[in-house]
Amino acid sequence: MKVLENKATEAQKNVVIANAATAISVAQDLNLHEGSAIARESLESGEALKSFEKLMHLKPV
Repeated sequence: MKVLENKATEAQKNVVIANAATAISVAQDLNLHEGSAIARESLESGEALKSFEKLMHLKPV
């Protein structure tokens, strides 16, 4: 949770960004550098946390 709150160490943040960048790159047919930039922006802007919170509030079907 610290990573999503932007309170993690740089190493922790880099691991999450690398994993997210891989998924983003594959899903959006981007190179890893582009996926990494999107992942970092999402994390640092708080959008990743907002998305996680929305996901947690979804009701099962």
